[in-house]
Amino acid sequence: MLRVERDSSKPHGFKGFITRSTKLLTTMNTRHEIAKEFEGLKIRVKEASERRTRYKTFFETDTWYKTDDAVPKQNNTTIDPRLLALHAETTSLVGVKGPRDQLIQLMDGEGVPSHQLKVFSIVGFGGLGKTTLANEIYHKLKEKFQSRAFVFVSQKQNIRKILRRILSQAGFVPPKDTNIEMWEESEFITALHNFLLDKRYLIVIDDIWDTSAWDIIKCALPKNMNGSRVITTTRIEDVARACCTNHIECVYKMKALSDQDSRSLFFIRIFGSEDMCPAYLNEVSSEILKKCGGLPLAIITTSSLLANQPNKLKKEQWEYVRKSLGSNFEMSRTLEGMRQILNLSYINLPYCLKTCMLYLGIYPEDYTIDKNDLTRQWVAEGFICKDHGIDPEDIAKSYFNELINRSMIQPVDTDFNGDVMSCRVHDMMLDLILHKSREENFITIMDDMQDMIGHQDKIRRISLNMDDSTNDTAARSVQLSQIRTLARFGTSSQLLSFKLFKHLRVLGIEISAWPKSDPSLDFTGIRHLFQLRFLKITTEGYHVVLPSKIGDLQQLETFDISGNWKLPSDFF
Repeated sequence: MLRVERDSSKPHGFKGFITRSTKLLTTMNTRHEIAKEFEGLKIRVKEASERRTRYKTFFETDTWYKTDDAVPKQNNTTIDPRLLALHAETTSLVGVKGPRDQLIQLMDGEGVPSHQLKVFSIVGFGGLGKTTLANEIYHKLKEKFQSRAFVFVSQKQNIRKILRRILSQAGFVPPKDTNIEMWEESEFITALHNFLLDKRYLIVIDDIWDTSAWDIIKCALPKNMNGSRVITTTRIEDVARACCTNHIECVYKMKALSDQDSRSLFFIRIFGSEDMCPAYLNEVSSEILKKCGGLPLAIITTSSLLANQPNKLKKEQWEYVRKSLGSNFEMSRTLEGMRQILNLSYINLPYCLKTCMLYLGIYPEDYTIDKNDLTRQWVAEGFICKDHGIDPEDIAKSYFNELINRSMIQPVDTDFNGDVMSCRVHDMMLDLILHKSREENFITIMDDMQDMIGHQDKIRRISLNMDDSTNDTAARSVQLSQIRTLARFGTSSQLLSFKLFKHLRVLGIEISAWPKSDPSLDFTGIRHLFQLRFLKITTEGYHVVLPSKIGDLQQLETFDISGNWKLPSDFF
């Protein structure tokens, strides 16, 4: 029993009652705020506990997959060289050489005079390897052409950006004192058309989703008589035919991998050689491959799941994968079927990697993600559990390597030591991530601040893709104080009021256009972001105005700004 003695020096009776009542009234607001904070803290703890329980349920009930073995061992996880070989030797390992040579022969074949412009389209289901095939053709032929470019379109198309990338890659140098970032779409079309008019060019336009994008892009491609070639890729046959002006002979339909190529890709990923598979796994492996339907993405993802098990030779593990893949994907090739295959690899991630994986959803489709940025963002968000004597950033890099090994993300650039320095997320894997993020309310994706109107869920992380300036009144009508990550991409220079983001930990702003008028970007409001740990601002031609002092940002760990800016006086 705890007894608290009353302080005899304090007034008693009616006078004491008045004193205590006055004090209670004067501190009521403070008490109310503290109560609100405690209530918010209780809710966040409960949400975290529920999330952790959901992530751990599978591991606690499963008999063959153990979390202790699955979690990367601090900073010593390296990338499996067999996986890098798959990406480095795509031609020989995933059956690309035959289709590549067949399509090249078609491009130079009879029917249309070789000096005329030819447009070819590769069409097929997502994950079949359309981009890989187009990339192989591009690298095989590019030296024969004066100008060349390889650009992505994707569902959220920005025609100005696409035309600008083609111009840049093709070798166009704008006249002195010309700011092409201020050009209208028609000016890009004219400039590209005139630049390519007397050249032999090779252009690859990857992942076109509708004919409207092609109708604009084709206006910029002159029908010269220099033997130019254009390759498009798409999932939609109507789009493929439109690109080829209904010349069916110019449409190449991607086929699934043959049984032999599927086996090669599958076993080389797991064992390093096609001939190393034990005989007792032949039957179950054949059944797994049937369910993958000859899709390289499905095969690599599934084989990487098995390759990363500590006891990968146990038949029980292979049987579990076979059962988990559900119905035969070869018989029913749908987005949901592919999502089911990818979901198996996601389910088998330890909970720490699940969180890191979902975080990739803040980046736009086809975005090349810098490893250092990503791992520092994970640390800033608090995803990395601290381990005595080990730098959290090193642990984060081991997580990155683990996701590469599991084929959840794809390596892009490597340094001279063979270390992967950047990655990309396959668009079908990104579809799964965004699907999971919506279920978990993990990340909110918006293309316009007006999308915030009527948004009911509490926003924790937000990715804004803004190409036009809009009124930020909508943002003020939504609860933004709990946001931990704000990632902003696009051409618009409009900024939200940073005072709205009381608990922001990660702030990434990327403006991919030059200023049209005022070149100043006001970031003085970041002085209120006392929880900020990661700050990266990427611009060209803008003057970034920072607060004169940022000494109060005690948590800031990453400070990365491009463009013109003045160092705060108390930076060091």
